[in-house]
Amino acid sequence: MSKPIIKLRNTWSVVEKIPYEVAEELYELLSFDVPGAHWSPKYIDNVIDEEEKKNAWDGKIHLFYKGGNVFLTGLTFKVCEFFKNEYGIIPELIWEMTEPRKNLNLQWNEKDFSLRPYQKEIVSNCIKKKRAIIEACTGSGKTLMIGKIIQELGVSPFVFYVLTKDLMYQSKKMLEKTILGLEVGLIGDGKCDIRDVTIVTVQSAIASFEKSLTKKMLKEIQESAEMDDNEFKEFKKENLDHVQKKREDIQNFIKSANGIYADEVHHYSSKTCKSIILKSKKAFYRFGGSATPTRADNSYLTIEGLFGRKTAIVTASDLILKGYLTKPTIRFIELKEKQKWVNTWDQDRSAHIVENETRNECVIKLANDFSKRNIQTLILVQLIKHGKDLEKRIPNSVFIYGGSSKKKREQALEDIQSGKLKILIGSTIADEGLDIPALSALILAGGGKSPTRAKQRVGRVIRKGSSQALVYDFIDDGKWSYDHSKERLKILKEEPEFDVKVISVKDVLSPYKDLF
Repeated sequence: MSKPIIKLRNTWSVVEKIPYEVAEELYELLSFDVPGAHWSPKYIDNVIDEEEKKNAWDGKIHLFYKGGNVFLTGLTFKVCEFFKNEYGIIPELIWEMTEPRKNLNLQWNEKDFSLRPYQKEIVSNCIKKKRAIIEACTGSGKTLMIGKIIQELGVSPFVFYVLTKDLMYQSKKMLEKTILGLEVGLIGDGKCDIRDVTIVTVQSAIASFEKSLTKKMLKEIQESAEMDDNEFKEFKKENLDHVQKKREDIQNFIKSANGIYADEVHHYSSKTCKSIILKSKKAFYRFGGSATPTRADNSYLTIEGLFGRKTAIVTASDLILKGYLTKPTIRFIELKEKQKWVNTWDQDRSAHIVENETRNECVIKLANDFSKRNIQTLILVQLIKHGKDLEKRIPNSVFIYGGSSKKKREQALEDIQSGKLKILIGSTIADEGLDIPALSALILAGGGKSPTRAKQRVGRVIRKGSSQALVYDFIDDGKWSYDHSKERLKILKEEPEFDVKVISVKDVLSPYKDLF
């Protein structure tokens, strides 16, 4: 086989001078299995007619298209490795994309935001490689790092994607603090203020290109973002009036982008989110950040295709050993109650979590004990009903969620930051936008099936500045909730610097036992 030629383009690249059988190999290499595919009537083993079998589905998502030998540019490294390992050939690379000129003179706020050594290294690598995925734990300073990348590159238009309006406002505040004189634009929550660097909610971006957001699209986003029903409900409430008024302006901004950053990049494996990133055909610089970018459903290949390979891995244990984060004490409270009969996950959650009186007593006792010891505490719930019930039963606590007024949220965050408020209860959708260095204790009262989010939430209380980081979760007893809690326990034990143990519910509720 002669030396293959790869023509590199911003979104899709082409490999030329390869025989058909090699294209077949790349077709299989750049693909991944879809969980549950065998249930589809289109799955090849479920198709009886021999003629129809020719067009049946093999149960995989393929990111190499044999018709034109085209693949997502971020997978170039995998294609090159394939030719080197299988055929001993290094392909010829032809660049058909142009690096944009620097058109912004941005100044960094060095006085207040000097980068740590590992942050400087990550920023340098990202700028050198032009596209990259940053895997960095909560508390590592991902927004700070991407702010420095934006400042160093100095190119516009630059799109900064977020999933929620809370993160939109939080990211704007951080970028404007770190980059002197920069006015960051917003597209989301009813606002459309387009500037050189603009933060865009995913829902706004999708709505600007679609006639309507179908249930299928929204469900796909919910599943890729691992939102529970309450989070999803709040997500759908985003005010999209700005899209109707300035649809063409938003489309043109996204299409003209020279740079992209996707926050919580593990959400972008969905077909809908992928389509939005591909709208920016001019984007030369592409970055994504997440504490846990790797997906359990095999779709990480899509994320690599959109943003390139992983450039950095910064774990919580790394930063604890370096003194940047506080070592957490994590305790799972084993309830060991008789399992109640349930038929659905909602029934399980209601019986074994929300209305479990023993469990709620533990939450209340822990919160009250923390408050007496002047330890500022965050309690996370999944359902609004649960949060409101706990707020009534825990003195001097405040509950905020996606539907809370902006004024109430801001006041609660200000009060806990100042020390006036000791106990903050938040729904998981409110948790996405929280950035509170003052917190020292976390009670995970809502359960949940996403083990990766458990790490992210622990990150809320291990930021340096806290003298201690106390985390309490539960080993639940339900049909599904038991497995969910075991998964959370398993992933937290993977961090060698996390002190994780299982304790008895009797130890928590005993009036004589000192847990701290």
